Amino acid sequence: MLGIYIGILALSLSLIPFAIDPHLPTFPYIADFFGLPQGTIQSSIVGVTIGIAVGQILIGPLTDAFGRRVPMIIAMLGFAAATLLVMVAPSFEVFLFLRFLMGLFGAAADVIGRAIVRDLFRGQAMQQMLSRIFMFQALSPILGPIVGAQLLGVGPWQNVFLVFGLVGLALSIFSMRFLVETLPVAQRRSPSITGMLRGYRSVLRDPVFVGLMLFGASGLAGIFAYLNTVSLLYQESFGLDTASFGLWVSVNAIALWFGFQSGGIMAKRFRAQWMLLVYAIAGLVVGGLMISTAGSGLLVAEILFLAQLFLFGSVGTSIPTLALYNHGTEAGSASSLLGMSAFGAASIFGAIAAGLDASTTLNMGIMLASFYAFALIVIFTLIKPWLLPDLREPASARS
Repeated sequence: MLGIYIGILALSLSLIPFAIDPHLPTFPYIADFFGLPQGTIQSSIVGVTIGIAVGQILIGPLTDAFGRRVPMIIAMLGFAAATLLVMVAPSFEVFLFLRFLMGLFGAAADVIGRAIVRDLFRGQAMQQMLSRIFMFQALSPILGPIVGAQLLGVGPWQNVFLVFGLVGLALSIFSMRFLVETLPVAQRRSPSITGMLRGYRSVLRDPVFVGLMLFGASGLAGIFAYLNTVSLLYQESFGLDTASFGLWVSVNAIALWFGFQSGGIMAKRFRAQWMLLVYAIAGLVVGGLMISTAGSGLLVAEILFLAQLFLFGSVGTSIPTLALYNHGTEAGSASSLLGMSAFGAASIFGAIAAGLDASTTLNMGIMLASFYAFALIVIFTLIKPWLLPDLREPASARS
C-alpha cells in the first residue's frame, strides 16, 4: 500500500510541472497558431503561476475542513478537463484562462498531497517520505520537455495537451480506487469561514514558518525566472532547435532530481536547518557567477543552471518538513501558504524576467543573487536555525 501511495502522491505533485515543462517547446507553434509574438505566448507561464497561487490559497483551509480524498479527486479531474479543453481553445484569451485553471487545479493537488504526507509522518520520517516521493515526482520536469518535443515531432502542439490531459484523467480514476482519507473527521477544522481562517492565523503567528515560507518563495522565484529566460536564451541566443532545447532542459532537470535526493541524504547526517544556510550561500555564489560570466556561451550557462536547479532541489524536502513540524492540525493551511507565497513570488518575478533581456545570463544572475541574499537575511532574522529541533529525533505524526 505504501508503494501505491508514493505513486499517487508523486503524480499528484507532478501536476504543476505537467502544466509547465512539457509545453515549453510548444511556444513557437502556439504563437504561430494564434498569430502572436512568441514572447506573448511565453508570458502564459505567468497565467499558470497565478492559477497556482490562487489554487494554493483556496484549497488549504478547505482540505483542513472537508478532508483530503474528495478534494484531491476533484482537483485531478479539474486538471484533466482544463488540459484537454486547451486543444480546442478558440482564442488566446480562452487559452490563457484554461492555462490558469491548469495551474489552479494542479496547485490544489500539490497542497493536498503534501498535507497527506504530514497527516502520516513528522520530522525526519516526513522528510524521508518526501524524498521517496520526489524520487519519482522529480522525473516529471526531466521527462516533460522530452515528451513534449517528441510529440511535436509527430503531430501538432495540441497533442502535448492531449497526452497530459489523459494522464490527469487516469490518475483521478486510479485515486478513486486506492486513495483513502487520512484526516479523521474529529481532527478537521470547522467548515465556517472563521474556522478555516483560524488555521491561517495560527500558522502566520509562527516566525519560523514565515521565514521558511519566504526562503522557499525566494528559491521558486529563481526557478521561474529561469523558466522565463531559458527558452529565448537557448533557442535564440544559442541557436538550439526545438528537440535540442527540450533535451537540454531535461538535462537541467536531472540536476533537480539529484538535488532532491541529496537533500534527503544530507538530512540524515546534518541538521536540515543549518544546511539551508549552506545552500543559500552557494546560491548567492551561483548568481554572482551568472553575472560575471554573462555572454560566455552555452556550456558556462548550462553549468550554472545545473547548479541552480541542484540547490533548489536540495531544500525541497527540508523546507516543508521544518515548516509543518509544529502544524499537524492545520497541515493543509500551512502547505497552502507555503505554495501560495512561493508561486505568488514566482508569478511576479517570472513576469519581470519575461520582460528583461534574455540574450545572456546577466539579468538572471542579478535576480538569483538578490533572491539568495534575501534568503540569508531571513535565515538569521526569522528562521534562527540554532533554536530549531533536530529532525533526526523521533516525533509523533499527530503532534
